[in-house]
Amino acid sequence: MNKVATYLNGHLTGEVLVNDLLLDAAQSDGSVLARRPEMIARPSNVNDIRKIMRFCSQLADKGHILSVVVRGAGTDSNGAATGGGVSLDMQAYMCHAKGIDPKQQLVHMQAGMKYSAVRELLSMHKSLALPEVSVVSQDGTIGGAIASGAVASSVGITTLFTDAISQMEIVLANGDVIQTGRINKRELAKKKGLSTLEGEIYRQVDNLLEDNQQIIDAIKRREKSTAGFWGITKVKGEDGSFDLTPLFVGSQGALGIISEVIMKAEYSSNDATVITATFGDMSEAQAAVDEALKHKVSKVDIIDGRIMARAASEGKKFSWAPREAFKGAAVIITMSEFSDRARGRAAKKLARKLENIHPVGLAIHDIQTQEVASLYTPLSFILHSTEERATCPAVFSGLWLPLERLDGFLSELRKVEAETKLALPVVVDAVNGYVDLLPVFNLHKVSERRVLLKLIPEIAKLVAESRGNVAGRYGDGRLKAGLMQATVSPDETAIYSQIKHIFDPANILMPDIKKEVPAKELADELNVWCRTKS
Repeated sequence: MNKVATYLNGHLTGEVLVNDLLLDAAQSDGSVLARRPEMIARPSNVNDIRKIMRFCSQLADKGHILSVVVRGAGTDSNGAATGGGVSLDMQAYMCHAKGIDPKQQLVHMQAGMKYSAVRELLSMHKSLALPEVSVVSQDGTIGGAIASGAVASSVGITTLFTDAISQMEIVLANGDVIQTGRINKRELAKKKGLSTLEGEIYRQVDNLLEDNQQIIDAIKRREKSTAGFWGITKVKGEDGSFDLTPLFVGSQGALGIISEVIMKAEYSSNDATVITATFGDMSEAQAAVDEALKHKVSKVDIIDGRIMARAASEGKKFSWAPREAFKGAAVIITMSEFSDRARGRAAKKLARKLENIHPVGLAIHDIQTQEVASLYTPLSFILHSTEERATCPAVFSGLWLPLERLDGFLSELRKVEAETKLALPVVVDAVNGYVDLLPVFNLHKVSERRVLLKLIPEIAKLVAESRGNVAGRYGDGRLKAGLMQATVSPDETAIYSQIKHIFDPANILMPDIKKEVPAKELADELNVWCRTKS
């Protein structure tokens, strides 16, 4: 493969590297799987990406597949940022802002730009901000957040991150470049008349929608999902308008490579009013959530008391969370009113209602918006435990459930805990229905690796029985793709296969994700991951 790297280096502004240390570092991501690439490409501009994809496409025409894996910050939780072939490192050079239009609240950036860098840049322009992508301060790239369908409730912002996308520049599998954005019927007709791959995509996607409307409607009823290419449900508007953008949200690089993005920011207050209510029982915390959702709030999160207990065991102190809550849960509520006075009144009104549920701790915090994250510090102590070789696999994060099903799900979860003798503390984004489970394993023990691999399908079954899905956010990648069989019909799977073939007929981009992976293969990759962490 050094000959390929040498050839590409002669044609790129960026570089292609085969250094063993770099290859070793790129073989793992935010999951517990490991696959080593053959080379790392660091494009410095969109033309570099085009040249790489054209080269791989020409190889495919001759029967030789050199796969391409798109990698941002390497935080993907389902194994979609690793793989053989070329690992395309988007954050090395393509990590800059291209421009800001404060009047229209638009920000134009390269896909490899870090989310935190964009937030900092926007804060200098009349307190503009993008919606959040994570409950914790995991700092990935903008392109990676879009490709994985990363969303979270935000302080004072009601729009979700992926709904803030205005336009994207995409490099297709053959090296062509397209611009996405909503177009009307006349513009669609022009696109369908093109003799390029772009024209073929528009023609085939439009035909697929017309020929499979009943299946598409059934997919849409599953609500929030990043499994397969669920975004197909949002491509065509009722007025006949058309936008390919939703297909790339949660696609994890399998349909095209996001090179640039234009997003619409929102005005956000520098001040926040947050209520922390702690309870000795999870059911009381759920009752508090039900009450909070009747009021004007932007964030309502449940944090399992066992998470706070773990943080306390490592010396962390919470003035707002007494020890009695360690057997129950904390509810963190952020008010959505923009003005200080309106937020204060709304918070006091809600606090009075919460007192009737008998919290063991209740406080109102008037703090800076950037300080809200400090209330979520208990999560850091379980995600980054100081216990020797302790790991909290992200495979159990990003679940989605209808909120009315949460109580039944938690009841069944307690049975699994009793059977496995494994704690499964939860974090719930009650505004959007996202649920994260945060068990801790020592995956260097064979017995615990077996427990993990056995637990994954058990949790998937519970989620399916609760009419939810395991890939509500963060994509399905390799770890979750097989689990989606419990909630995805054969017709839906066939639709997703057709979409993949339309965009990438030679299966060059991310060929090993969003499809079922044999259990033995996952076990082997888990074993490799353990060796890389020893």
